[in-house]
Amino acid sequence: MSYKTEMRNDQPQILTRRQAAALLLAPILPAVPFLSATAGEGALKLTAGTQPLPDTALMTQSGQPLQLADMSGQALLVNFWASWCAPCIVELPALEAAATQLKAASIQVILVNLDRGGAAVAQPFLDERSITTPLSAYDPKGEWARAVQLRVLPTTLLIKPNQSEYASHTGPAEWDTAPILHHIKDYFN
Repeated sequence: MSYKTEMRNDQPQILTRRQAAALLLAPILPAVPFLSATAGEGALKLTAGTQPLPDTALMTQSGQPLQLADMSGQALLVNFWASWCAPCIVELPALEAAATQLKAASIQVILVNLDRGGAAVAQPFLDERSITTPLSAYDPKGEWARAVQLRVLPTTLLIKPNQSEYASHTGPAEWDTAPILHHIKDYFN
């Protein structure tokens, strides 16, 4: 090995613009989905559902299957959440309050927990927070989540009574505020 070769190896590398940009953005990129999901919290942004709704059953607290077909003819607000999801936890009280108001408009609120432990994990969590009004269901294997291609929690589906149309909202929302309640009711009318 020559003297010049050794010196070249000890000199600092000069980065290309692309390499420098990658190094600068690397710590920020993991936060992008979270930032986009929480941007404009409180505003309801509905996107038409493109995947068919699943035929697989959710589970109730008692371990009974809950099929979507069992709720045919009902307008449904289905919120997917998990006990480890901070934005999910923040919006639970608003969903509790909204469930009471939406019930008067014949809209059923269902909280679908995605924790692997199912009801054994989620129900005590809800009980500690006095969340009792919405119907609780569990999807511990994530079958529903995969079927509708959930990417971020919380995600909420508004399912029309005919169950052939639905829209989704990704991220938290202030479910019990007048503008959002009005938006939900308008969607179903």
